[in-house]
Amino acid sequence: MVNPTDDSNETNIIQMIPTELQQSFQKILKCGIYKELHKRNLLSDAQLNLLLRKK
Repeated sequence: MVNPTDDSNETNIIQMIPTELQQSFQKILKCGIYKELHKRNLLSDAQLNLLLRKK
């Protein structure tokens, strides 16, 4: 049985995910976080737009 807290197992899984897919996921995740912060009025419209335009 695989131990879910085993760091080497997590590292192996991460290495199997293509770099392009990892980067795409990170970008989408960041955009979601920015939008949630805006929704909670922690970011202004201008700040949100600036962050969403960054690459």
